[in-house]
Amino acid sequence: MKIMRSAMKKSRVIGIALWLSAATLGQAPKSDISSVAAAGKVNADVYQNSYLGLTLSAPKAEWSFPPVSAETQQARLLVAVYDQGVPERGPKENYTLGLLADSVQNFAKGTPTDVYVRQLRQHMDRDNVKTYRDPFPLTVSGISFSGTVSQVFQTADVGHYRGLYSTVLNGYFVTVVVQCGEEERLQKLLASAVKISPKQKP
Repeated sequence: MKIMRSAMKKSRVIGIALWLSAATLGQAPKSDISSVAAAGKVNADVYQNSYLGLTLSAPKAEWSFPPVSAETQQARLLVAVYDQGVPERGPKENYTLGLLADSVQNFAKGTPTDVYVRQLRQHMDRDNVKTYRDPFPLTVSGISFSGTVSQVFQTADVGHYRGLYSTVLNGYFVTVVVQCGEEERLQKLLASAVKISPKQKP
C-alpha cells in the first residue's frame, strides 16, 4: 500500500536517525567507514560490497545511498525500496531493505551479535513500535546472524513488520534491515537477498 510504503520510509528514517545519534564507545578503527561505503557498487538489481564480502539483491527496487559521516564510524550504506504500485497487493509484495555498518570498536570487546541487535532495536524503536520477537539465532548464506522483529504501527490496527539481522564482517557489525507487510516474508526476503563471501584472512 502507498500508505504502508510511506510509513515504512518514515519509520526507517526516524529509526536510523536514532541509531546514528546514539552515543558510541571506544576508539576509531584502522579502517574508515567511508572506505567501507566506497567499496559498495550497484549493478542493475545487485549491490556488491567488496570490503564486507556481501552481495544484496533487490529486484526492481529504487536504490538510495545516504551520506556517510566518518566521525561515528557508523553508516546507513543503502536503502532499497520496492513498490509495485497496486495498493491491494502492497502488503504481500512491497518491501524495503536497508544495510547498516557499525564498527565493532564502538562497543566493548567481544560484544555478541544478540546483544548488539537488541541495543540497535532499542535505539530504533519508538512509542508506535512493539517487539514481536526477541533476539534469536539464524543462519544466512552460511553465516551466523542474530535477528529480532518488531511491529511498527501507523494506527492501532495498521502497520508493518521490521526485521533486524546482524552479524560481524571484517571488523563491522553489519545489519540487514527488512521491512514488509507480513512477518512470514521477512526471512524469505532476507534469504533471497543476501549472499556473503567473507574475505579470507592471510
